[in-house]
Amino acid sequence: MSSEILGNYRLIDRLGAGGMGEVWRAEDTRLMRQVAIKILSERIANDPEWKARFLREARTIAQMNHPNIATIYSIEQEADKLFIAMELVEGESLATVLAHGALEPVEAVRIIRQVAEALAEAHDKGIVHRDVKPDNVIVGKRGVKVLDFGIAKQIIATTGTPTLTQAGLIVGTPFYMSPEQALGRPVDTRSDLFSLGVVLYEALAGKRPFEGESVTETMMNIIMQEPPELTTVAPKVPAALVEIVARALQKKPERRYGSAGEMVDALSRVDFKQPAARAPQKPPKIDAPTMAMPSAPQSSQAPIPGQRALVADDDPVTRYLIANILGQRRIAFDEAANGYDAVKQLKEHDYTLVFLDLLMPRIDGWGVIDWLRRSKTKAPRIFVITGVKDQTLSVADRELVSGLIYKPLDPNEVDRVVQQSLSGVTA
Repeated sequence: MSSEILGNYRLIDRLGAGGMGEVWRAEDTRLMRQVAIKILSERIANDPEWKARFLREARTIAQMNHPNIATIYSIEQEADKLFIAMELVEGESLATVLAHGALEPVEAVRIIRQVAEALAEAHDKGIVHRDVKPDNVIVGKRGVKVLDFGIAKQIIATTGTPTLTQAGLIVGTPFYMSPEQALGRPVDTRSDLFSLGVVLYEALAGKRPFEGESVTETMMNIIMQEPPELTTVAPKVPAALVEIVARALQKKPERRYGSAGEMVDALSRVDFKQPAARAPQKPPKIDAPTMAMPSAPQSSQAPIPGQRALVADDDPVTRYLIANILGQRRIAFDEAANGYDAVKQLKEHDYTLVFLDLLMPRIDGWGVIDWLRRSKTKAPRIFVITGVKDQTLSVADRELVSGLIYKPLDPNEVDRVVQQSLSGVTA
């Protein structure tokens, strides 16, 4: 129990903490009611960009007036602490509820429909949530509340509210991202509907539709793979509900619902007396070689003259993610799945940028670096890819290597490296 006073609020107990700060249960000493207080972390309180982002979150939520969205009461500052006073939402997170297993279809629809109604309100205000997930949904006795619009993006320009999220940067939670979000591409309201489809699938099946052993693998499954058939993992689900999930999880945004309101209408029409959908008949299993992941698409725009990159890694997921970013930045690229092919490509082309995995078959990354050291050609900017967190470089290696990139890959970091290479800035 805490007796700390913050302005007109008495802090009672901490409810949680996140990247932007702490959330406390507090008592409003003027109105004698309990509220939630979100305090900007002292670590970033003096950072103008983070402060602006915090204020944007409050202003974003304050635009909305809906029973399924927590209400903002005020934005205040006391000494060096900036905080939001908002409605205290009682209940359990949907993540806690789902930890006990799948929901009955009726209950899953009841909850998800209210989330969709909250998103419809946000989308009508030109706001994309971009982090729809069970942790941000509170299930209480009085209904469902959607929380944390902290990374929401306003898609309709608002005077005096600068955009702090840059194009090409990935924001969100990997398990619930849309394909376009995982690729760092621009998103609109239909991205939220994909994320909501993921949550609905999990609520019905008791498991997420897209998972992997690493963040990178999870993101690639979202981009490339279809989820397990819902009729197989949740055989009691009505056919109409299976169709709703399938449409929400379409890889291409234009194939999803056009709006959250459309999804609300579809959920409202589900007939729970309808027979469960039948699982599709699987064709007989035929032994065949595993299909290789397709190469990332080159940009449809003309590549930047004088720029060419080599992505050398035996992991196709890593190659795909890096190559996709290069394509978006209009940099021509080649790929190599081993060190031998990397050296071959280096002999045939002049590269300005090389991404080089240290652990590759035939010739490892160190061997490629040694070849470059002996080569009389002008060395490109080399970024070493490694899964060893304490990886060190010798003095000789540092003369050639511009920097380290760690696995699992952070696409934002890769994009930063690419942009800095274009501008000639040393990482």
